[in-house]
Amino acid sequence: MTATTPPSAKSNPAEGPGAGRSVPRVSVVMPAFNTAAYITESIDSVLEQDYPNLELIVVDDGSTDGTVEIIRGYGDQLTLLTQQNQGAAVARNAGIAAATGEYIAFIDSDDIWLQGKVTAQVMYMERHPEIGFTHTHFLSWKPDADGAFPPPSQMAAPEVPVREAPGVVAEGSGWVYNQLLMESLPHTITVMMRRQLVDEVGEFDPQLKRGQDYDYWIRASRLSEYRQLDRVTALYRLHGAGCITKYPDVNYEVEVVQRALARWGRVGPNGDETPAAAVRERLGDAWFTFGYHHYWSASPRIARNAFLQSIRQRPLRPKSWAYLGLSALKSVRAPRR
Repeated sequence: MTATTPPSAKSNPAEGPGAGRSVPRVSVVMPAFNTAAYITESIDSVLEQDYPNLELIVVDDGSTDGTVEIIRGYGDQLTLLTQQNQGAAVARNAGIAAATGEYIAFIDSDDIWLQGKVTAQVMYMERHPEIGFTHTHFLSWKPDADGAFPPPSQMAAPEVPVREAPGVVAEGSGWVYNQLLMESLPHTITVMMRRQLVDEVGEFDPQLKRGQDYDYWIRASRLSEYRQLDRVTALYRLHGAGCITKYPDVNYEVEVVQRALARWGRVGPNGDETPAAAVRERLGDAWFTFGYHHYWSASPRIARNAFLQSIRQRPLRPKSWAYLGLSALKSVRAPRR
């Protein structure tokens, strides 16, 4: 792994979070792989934040499309780490290891932050030192009919300057372990964590080719309450080159949930318990969704097994039986992969 020298901290502001004392540094970790078409917007959205003490660490994961050359063009405005292609989990771990901030935030190299994101989250967390994890709203960013992405100003109304810490969304806040068993609440590009909590949680799991962030949020939820702030802070870009279009052969969503259940069971740190029936429904739905995607992407044998797993969890769901039959028939006719 190679690295450039990290940029020096900026001077303290007269106003904002930390006024009257040292402004805490925020380390931003950005993994990058073949996103030359988008990474400039992503980097600029971080560097142009109105927060005065940011450290941006970009970890290139073996790009071959000119991404590294674009990153190097920013000079000492950021830290560049390079590695052979090993996946986002390894890249994020490398970025965290190099980070020097009191807070750690994450962004992907094809998404963008909106102005005021960092200020809003730091302001809230400085006022609530017992909270180690915040996340926010985000918007999906889709191209138009010509394939062009609309300007961010058309996606979200400009946020007013952050003078007061944002309000909190109750549904995404508190001891959320039990909620996370049902769904992955936070979006990675909106998360900010205290470095102390990051150190307690440990590394992202590189064995999970997908769902490493979901696994990480569950592990963090055993150690700290969450707060979802009532502010849109990021745009999540939807494009054909993204992993959203590539369905894996392993059901990592189920694996993450089952890992959590094996380690901690259905009881959260605050004593809340998720009913066993709700867990079965959750796993059954996850298997059905997995099978459905593979059925329509010409992987009927994977689909057949997934529908069998879904039926084991939810035996009275007629749709699962129907798709089991269809995938079994389709798998007989399909050539072996």
